[in-house]
Amino acid sequence: MSRRPTVGAGRRTGVAVLGAGAAAVLWSGVVVPLVPPVSATDDRDAAPSSARSGDASDRDGDGLPDAVELGATAVRTPSLAPLTTALARRSVEPVRLLFLGSSTTFGVGATSIGARYVDRFVARTRAEFPVAGQRDAAVRDLQRSADHPAPAPGVQGINGAAGGSTAATYLSDAHAYGVGIVQPTCVVHMIGSNDSVAQVPVATYRAQVEAAIDRIDAVVDDPPCHVLLQPVRRYQVGVEAWNAYRDALREVASSRPRVTFVDVGGAFEARDALGADPEDLIGPDAVHPTDRGHALIAETLFVALGLTPQGLGTGTAPDRADTDRDGISDRRELRTYVVRADVRPCTGRAVRRLRTGSLPFVADTDGDGLSDGRELRGYRLDDGRVVRSDPADADTDGDRASDRRESVSRNGDPLTCARRRPTG
Repeated sequence: MSRRPTVGAGRRTGVAVLGAGAAAVLWSGVVVPLVPPVSATDDRDAAPSSARSGDASDRDGDGLPDAVELGATAVRTPSLAPLTTALARRSVEPVRLLFLGSSTTFGVGATSIGARYVDRFVARTRAEFPVAGQRDAAVRDLQRSADHPAPAPGVQGINGAAGGSTAATYLSDAHAYGVGIVQPTCVVHMIGSNDSVAQVPVATYRAQVEAAIDRIDAVVDDPPCHVLLQPVRRYQVGVEAWNAYRDALREVASSRPRVTFVDVGGAFEARDALGADPEDLIGPDAVHPTDRGHALIAETLFVALGLTPQGLGTGTAPDRADTDRDGISDRRELRTYVVRADVRPCTGRAVRRLRTGSLPFVADTDGDGLSDGRELRGYRLDDGRVVRSDPADADTDGDRASDRRESVSRNGDPLTCARRRPTG
């Protein structure tokens, strides 16, 4: 019998409470804030009176303030909430970052794949938000990702850029199809360089960017966040004209939820990249960034988003008291709790009360086919007994038969190891 939560069939994820009276729990290397127990003996769902009375800071009345569920980053920048929520859940779900744009996003100017700004940003994000057992994985192109979506949890990078694209063409029908398959968590758009050279009217440019955002939202089940990057100015374009494109992107971000603006081009202007270029940011074609330029784009983007593990919330929905709809409130799942069960495992002592925990955003934490709520409340076996099992352990008694399998088997018993059952 193991007290280790299992996420997905056969896959275990360690749980460790961090210190006496801990404020967090460690799930596979991911720190999830804990709510202090109401009392040492009360394992029922309970919420403060302010939550039950509909306090505006706790919309779902589950006893978790919205700020705790969202996290400091999303409170500061609400448009990033889809990304920060996914990062809080990264131990069990993929966090897919999709990059769209033209040649710079594709990687022109970089001397290697790893030197591209997209790959640099993804690598840094993965390092900042690791997942236990996750191996380094290269950024994949959108077509390959759509043909073979990677189901593994953790941060994934997908590059859908195409050289020569404009705001009218960077999201083609093929792109939209791929987006619908990969279901990105957040989409980074860097477009406008070619539009400015072609002198596309700013109003037209803005409308085309907004149309792309709308089209992406229409094919993604959980609307993603969008990050609009102001590209590096082309030498053919004056500062005043370029600023008009920048302002259009800023206005789009300020007028829409889930959209953030980052002035990448401004970082290059501040370093005189189109003049003396003392830091060697622009390549010999006077258009595309060098390796140093790609590094500056990635750094500017990462710093502007302000993503940190400390800024993440609980990964739960602030407007739903039971995010995963498993019948256990988020607040209770974020604490450890007791399952009253008479367990006779294959190894170790028999126990009558299991102190365990489960993920508030996964309905079946251990992946055994029995929801967390059902294991906590109890279910009927073939012999008529009602038993409860561990929502965080797919094999409560440790006899290598899952709780679900034993719950539906004739004479099955998920709480008593087969070797310890009476015979005859």
